[in-house]
Amino acid sequence: MKESFSELRAETYSPEYISGLRWSIVILFGAIAVVLLGFFMDAVSDPSTDTASDMIFLLLFLIAGSLAGWLAYEMIRNQDEKISGLLINHQGILFLNTNEKVLSAIKYYDLVKSGNPYTKDIFSEFASHGKYSDFRKNLYVHEKDENREPKKKMVNLDVIPLKNRYDLIGHFLKGIKMFRPDLKIDPEVYKDFYLDEKTLRYTPENLKSDMKVKIITIAVIIVVIIAFRYFF
Repeated sequence: MKESFSELRAETYSPEYISGLRWSIVILFGAIAVVLLGFFMDAVSDPSTDTASDMIFLLLFLIAGSLAGWLAYEMIRNQDEKISGLLINHQGILFLNTNEKVLSAIKYYDLVKSGNPYTKDIFSEFASHGKYSDFRKNLYVHEKDENREPKKKMVNLDVIPLKNRYDLIGHFLKGIKMFRPDLKIDPEVYKDFYLDEKTLRYTPENLKSDMKVKIITIAVIIVVIIAFRYFF
């Protein structure tokens, strides 16, 4: 069984491209911080400016400087602790560093049933962060928590920039069907990740069709809003 299940690796952008892009962002925030510091110094030396203006420039400088410093730290910190690759095989999803060491994993045999008759074992939904939600859906599974109770867990593949996100999700679902046929997959998962329900392969045509529907819907909403604003 294991031999019949092929491996699939994440396809990412070149390390040089990603590194260059990240350092460009660091330099940009650093330059903004320097400019804001200059504005702050000018404001402090000018007696005609009020304290509120001084504090605004100082606050913006601290924000930009902190972002630049944090991003630079993330760039130079120990690469062995950072995820740089993904591998899906007969075990599950393996999150790897640059030396191919497994940093974490979501294994098929660690997955459990949801324990809720109204919730599928494998499903998709928008990830919420406080009051806000992501614009696209994420895949969720269930694992046992410290009390041995089922707890949903997001399959976060966006820890690195991916070219084949939907292919990876489809391959992971294929592994679940092969190694954990007892788990139930919500049919909406296939639609949300543009997968063929039979082959579990990514179908770009479904994505294009979905994008067209969303664009048309947004356009109609905008037209309706403009119509109500100016004609009613």
